[in-house]
Amino acid sequence: RRYGLSQVLRSELTKIASLRSTMWTLLVTAVGTLAVTILSTSSVRHEGHGFYRGFDPTNQALTGLALGTLAIGVFGVLAVTGEYGTGTIRSSLAAAPRRPLLLIGKVLVVGAIALVVGEVLIFASFWIGQAVLSSGRAPTATLGQPGVLRAVVLSGAFLALLGLLGLGLGVIIRHTAGAVAAYVGITFLLPVLLQRIPGTPSRYTPVGILANSVSAVVPQSNQVSAPTGFLLMVLYCTIILGIGTALIARRDA
Repeated sequence: RRYGLSQVLRSELTKIASLRSTMWTLLVTAVGTLAVTILSTSSVRHEGHGFYRGFDPTNQALTGLALGTLAIGVFGVLAVTGEYGTGTIRSSLAAAPRRPLLLIGKVLVVGAIALVVGEVLIFASFWIGQAVLSSGRAPTATLGQPGVLRAVVLSGAFLALLGLLGLGLGVIIRHTAGAVAAYVGITFLLPVLLQRIPGTPSRYTPVGILANSVSAVVPQSNQVSAPTGFLLMVLYCTIILGIGTALIARRDA
């Protein structure tokens, strides 16, 4: 029978569910993010209220995203490079020779999984972080306060975009170590290098957008707004995935 998107989606979901490395990566993402959140909020919960002028309880509770951004990107990379490393990409292309359709299936499955994991993880980090802060003398936040729900929801969606960024780099580079190194360079090394340039261009990098714009409720100076930053990240993913689509259609397996 002629195959279509539903068959490709079912195939990609089966691959990810059967790859032990991707499941371990998601587990590390969850445990690491929550652990950093607890440590971060515990370190400031006993400070007096006078210390908290401009303190952002939501942003503080989402500090664990620093580790989550790395792990979710690795998850996106492995969703592609795992097949290239084992050679099973040839079987995938033989079963689904329409390569753009195959990539669309990967994008939808990886994006959906990363979105669900990201939202669950972000809401869990927020609630755990607020619980830790409330056990001391630090201010806390609730989802009903202005800007808080926006920050939490967009942060989870931003994690999904980072997973797709890793996926796109995996399609382009086709090697796990190289793709992970490129992802780390873009998300962590590039902001450090750009800090030396006047005009704070680091605010336009993925991690800079997430930490200082999307997950922030209290506005920070010289930073892009949360909606603008989120749209910039969508643009970055679109460019990377567009390049990956062009390359996967032209190159041999």
